[in-house]
Amino acid sequence: MRKIIFWLMLVLVLPLFWTACSNEGSGPVGPSSTGKVIDVVAIAGDGGLPADGSSTATIRVEVYTTENELVDEATVTLTTTLGTLGSTSLTTADGVATTTLTSASSPGTATIVASVENISATAIIEMVNISTKVT
Repeated sequence: MRKIIFWLMLVLVLPLFWTACSNEGSGPVGPSSTGKVIDVVAIAGDGGLPADGSSTATIRVEVYTTENELVDEATVTLTTTLGTLGSTSLTTADGVATTTLTSASSPGTATIVASVENISATAIIEMVNISTKVT
């Protein structure tokens, strides 16, 4: 019986944890004109990124070939519709590049677009109101 409960918890709870900590996104996009594939993920805490103007999320971009080989020194351009990116131009090392997204001071939805060559992938992260009133 304990094994059944363990497996049920693993199957039911783990997917909820994963979606709470990562973003909604387009998933891998490609191939580009030279055979590259790009994927971008925004990683924040449970429930989104606090809209306090100082909280940060990690933005992770992966670039690889259609044969799943990591692409070193690929130039990636980033934009966001809300908040501030730590860098808007990245170069991959072993197929990966990271930067941060600093939250805006007001709630909303940030769409992060990562582009390499002629393709773009998107990630979405919510910036949520965290103000509380003490009565």
